[in-house]
Amino acid sequence: MRGVILAGGTGSRLFPSTKVTNKHLLPVFNKPMIHYPIETLKNSGIRDILIVTGAEHAGDFMQLLGSGLDFGVNFTYRVQDGSGGIAQALSLAEDFAQGDPIAVVLSDNIFEEDFTEDVFYFKSGAQIFVKEVDEPERFGVVELDSDGLVKSIQEKPALPRSRLAQTGFSIYDSQVFDFIRTLEPSARGELEITDVNNIYRNKKQLKALQIQGMWIDAGTHTSLLEASILAQESFDPERVKRRIKSKEGVQSPAILKIPKVTIGILTHNSEAYVQHCLNSLKAQNYDHLEIVVFDNNSSDDTRIIIEENFPEVRLLTSEENLGFGTAHNRIMHKTENDMYGCFNVDMIFEPNFVSEMVKTLEKKPIYGSVGGKIKRWDFQTFSKNPQGMREMGKTNFIDSFGLRILKSHRFEDIGQGEVDYGQYDNEQEVFGVSGAAVLYRRKALDDIAFINEEEDREYFDESMFMYKEDIDLAYRLQWAGWRCLYTPHSIAYHDRSVSAQGKGVVALIRNRQRKSKTVNQISYLNHQILLRKNFASDFSPKVRGATWWYNFKVFVYILIFETELLVQWWKFFRLKKNIDARRKAMPRRISKAEIEKFMEG
Repeated sequence: MRGVILAGGTGSRLFPSTKVTNKHLLPVFNKPMIHYPIETLKNSGIRDILIVTGAEHAGDFMQLLGSGLDFGVNFTYRVQDGSGGIAQALSLAEDFAQGDPIAVVLSDNIFEEDFTEDVFYFKSGAQIFVKEVDEPERFGVVELDSDGLVKSIQEKPALPRSRLAQTGFSIYDSQVFDFIRTLEPSARGELEITDVNNIYRNKKQLKALQIQGMWIDAGTHTSLLEASILAQESFDPERVKRRIKSKEGVQSPAILKIPKVTIGILTHNSEAYVQHCLNSLKAQNYDHLEIVVFDNNSSDDTRIIIEENFPEVRLLTSEENLGFGTAHNRIMHKTENDMYGCFNVDMIFEPNFVSEMVKTLEKKPIYGSVGGKIKRWDFQTFSKNPQGMREMGKTNFIDSFGLRILKSHRFEDIGQGEVDYGQYDNEQEVFGVSGAAVLYRRKALDDIAFINEEEDREYFDESMFMYKEDIDLAYRLQWAGWRCLYTPHSIAYHDRSVSAQGKGVVALIRNRQRKSKTVNQISYLNHQILLRKNFASDFSPKVRGATWWYNFKVFVYILIFETELLVQWWKFFRLKKNIDARRKAMPRRISKAEIEKFMEG
């Protein structure tokens, strides 16, 4: 497939900045705007690119971009005389396309999306890409039917039929040039690309795919500034900057770098579990894997078991118990692999657990974390009578397949306690994944990490000694735009010491009573830290009300039954300055509406 960048237009909305230059040559953060669509096409596997621009600035584009050698692509140039519209500019690409499909990108559209699979698997018809937005009336609005076909396209409607805005990236087959020849100029004297899309729509050949990453049309002064900020906070700065030096042509997306994975395991007096856990990790069918154990000052034989039986495992030790988040951060400071697996020691894993999660995480670069189906491990019965248990005590009861967030800002493990009869056998996006077994993209963690006073990265917030730091991390990843996936193909088994049972106020009280006072104290403090960092004052009234009411009820309960928890408020106020600084440092690239879509109840 070949690519076309449409870089014409007068840029009147950016006047006077465009008085002496083309708007696509204006800087966005640290490079000219047109560099971004070039990289969008290049990162999608396209190397032959046509640039269509006006006569008055064609020489400027050629002087800036040259033949494409510096970019690792081949440029061709066409001049659009006058302002005949997007469809008329696209018609100039007919000879260039040579009868093949073409990917078309408007030069003032900046994406943080990987279109590799869409380009690679495109066959026929037309495919546009849409993004859910807060103010759809400002854009071309796309309405879809149940099959994903485009039902209607409205240009800046007063009453939008959906929240899906059409972006400036499209793929067309060779019919597009025949359709353009049938067009009549619109009221403004131009050939409209919307008319082309409607021809495909009438033939039921127009599909729309929703993008998850950041997208912005940098056609106004405000959006140009916003585009610069988003570019600076890019998910993957290395990918934005790199230049492909090979001259061998298009590389198949199947020829990809195989990600290296670090699995981090924490131990603290874990001699009963560690051998079973590490044996199951040694049996993984993923070769590019390192296992690192951080021992939180065990006083039993945990370290001896590891040193004598698992010489290939990297063992880090501490003379004090650093807690969950700090210990995992220490592992990440010592490793540099592409992905980081945060796994509990009281678990065993099916042989394809890691490989299936890697496969899922690699589907799109916007995915920052992935989790699998975690079932209950009846370890107690197995350890007493291993010969009599079905395959090491594996059960068919669900422990978790992801984290659910309620409007009240309570958090639950989805499916916990249910019998697995296939109700969770479809891959889907979730709010987050339990820290018991989650695989993170390292670049996502780097993106949302705090820099502490020692100039170290804190991925997990170290002010949260244990409990709910995995929820906090999931929340921060969501705010930064990193999506989380659940895959049913990765299966593990967990011996959860205390699990939630039942629903409602009575069940909540009973669940609290089953936990130690220390656990309840730490959990309560960490919940307040989590809310202070992640709660948005402009959430909908339902979310604000539900959250206030739930926290009020908890506070009343504490006043009556658990007064010892009140001291946590003193600790919270002492941490408030630090929490607020971290809240300010958090990247927030998505709207509250995108967060609220996960909230239930």
